[in-house]
Amino acid sequence: MGRVFIALTPDKSLNNQIIELKKGLKNGLLDGKEVVWQENNSHLLTLLFVGEMEPEQIEELYKGIKAIITSRTLIPLEINKISSYPTPSSQSIVAEINPTAQILKINERISKIATIIGFENPIKKYRPHIKIGRFQNKNRTVLEFGDLEEQVKGIVTNIDVYETEFDSGKPVFKLLKTFKN
Repeated sequence: MGRVFIALTPDKSLNNQIIELKKGLKNGLLDGKEVVWQENNSHLLTLLFVGEMEPEQIEELYKGIKAIITSRTLIPLEINKISSYPTPSSQSIVAEINPTAQILKINERISKIATIIGFENPIKKYRPHIKIGRFQNKNRTVLEFGDLEEQVKGIVTNIDVYETEFDSGKPVFKLLKTFKN
């Protein structure tokens, strides 16, 4: 089995707003820059990257996620800035998500599930973000993006489990299971 991760997938409305953000960057600050843009249907807020899993572990993961989903789980997302991740000189371009208590709690619960089924709990602090692109040139001028003039807001209602496969060296996300409210 490929590398597994758990994510929140923006609904169509939020995804369209992210696409518009990318268009603004392509025609503005990043005009003429060598950027590989994330596919428009691959804007994901990763909650936890787990890695290679056995089929039994996947089933335990599914049971754990199902236990934390409730019919009242609406997850508001607010994009407040664009940045290079994790540092200004990094290659990844991300839309930073406001780390609300609800998002942090879901991440914490997912991390506990992964620990119970035999995976290490990540030590680093969770910084919610959606990858939107990647600079091709590592030796480029470092850019400052700053805060957005207007926050991008949307709601996510489900948690998804994905597997990363590679096609000609390019990552392809395969949806394994969706947990809806």
